[in-house]
Amino acid sequence: MQLSKFENNICGPIIEKFEPPVGVPSKGKTILLIDDEPMVTDICEMMLKKLGHEVLKAYSGSEGIALYEANRNRIDLIISDFNMPGMDGQQVVDRLRSMGHGVKVLLSSGGMSVTEEEEALVRGFNGFLRKPYNMDMLSDKIAKILN
Repeated sequence: MQLSKFENNICGPIIEKFEPPVGVPSKGKTILLIDDEPMVTDICEMMLKKLGHEVLKAYSGSEGIALYEANRNRIDLIISDFNMPGMDGQQVVDRLRSMGHGVKVLLSSGGMSVTEEEEALVRGFNGFLRKPYNMDMLSDKIAKILN
């Protein structure tokens, strides 16, 4: 049978070893994820926990605001999607800023143009993370914003 000659050449899954780059914030930051897609928040939560952070999750902008207000003394960073039904990411950051909160907010989206990404930085966000992203990209953005 032809398949037998390939059996010795088949390798298992490749598992990348992740080493946080120098300058990454130490473990123990609390990060609030706001995204209406549960799969996105679950994957990001796994990455953040692997990086040693505590994670709170909200599935809408209004839920994210409420969760932030209840935990504002311990939240170091918010990662928010832009396109969400109801209160979108821009409305979230506008609401936080109008209430006087200076918490760092990382905008995460996959459907924005380069111009829109650049505009986000002057409209109250502290950084932009393009979806889809990997752990290295996430770690790098967190380090740049929190350091």
